[in-house]
Amino acid sequence: MAGTAHFDRRAARYDRDGAHHRVASLVVASAELVDGCRVLDVATGTGFAALEAAGRIGPSGEVIGVDLSEAMLGEARRKAQEARAANVRFAQGDAERLSFSPASFDRILCSSALALMTDAPRALRHWRDLLKPGGLLAFDAPSTPFGFSERAAAAAARHGIRLGFSDLADTPDKCRALLEGAALDVVSVRKAIAASGPLALDRAVAMFDERIDHPAWRALGEAPPALRAAIRADYIRDLAAAAVDGRVANEIALCFAVGRRPAP
Repeated sequence: MAGTAHFDRRAARYDRDGAHHRVASLVVASAELVDGCRVLDVATGTGFAALEAAGRIGPSGEVIGVDLSEAMLGEARRKAQEARAANVRFAQGDAERLSFSPASFDRILCSSALALMTDAPRALRHWRDLLKPGGLLAFDAPSTPFGFSERAAAAAARHGIRLGFSDLADTPDKCRALLEGAALDVVSVRKAIAASGPLALDRAVAMFDERIDHPAWRALGEAPPALRAAIRADYIRDLAAAAVDGRVANEIALCFAVGRRPAP
């Protein structure tokens, strides 16, 4: 998984975006949690999914949330302490290189993070190995429409820069292929709107600048400055052309997928 600077910087205000909580709730709801489950939440961030899962599995269950960003983990630990959630703990670690024993979890969750992986298919295979036979893996992935990020990806593509999140798993069929490629049986795949509502034009422009060091935008962040500037200019022109009364539509859709590790 890519570096942490972006998330370290955003940690203190990350929870202000209600979309993150809504997405985590949908991922958790799809995972068929039951009392006593042992759950791994990869790229847990500030612990949205981990804490919700902890409330569903009872005191006999356990949730482990793993993230690279210590700043994000600090927020997660604070919230767990405030909630007196004794069945959840958080640890720093790379979601693509975890050291847990094989077949040691009943459920694995990945909320708002699959697109951050440097190699998503390999990450899914890695997580599959950590599931017990019959265990479930639940994740979400960007679909279409995908708000201002989709506009940024389109502008980048016109200049030969591909932002991987834009077509990683943007259709149910691609999600099914990812699950099958990780040797998981497809349980369910569905598309849902996670957020809807216009953005002020100046806010949409600012979000482009704030995302330059986002791991999912790494190709844009690594582009030569002149090329980044040209892409930014195209992005702003697209926004201006689409704006109505100084606001731009920002509907965000996601695919939600669940796979099961087959029993031997």
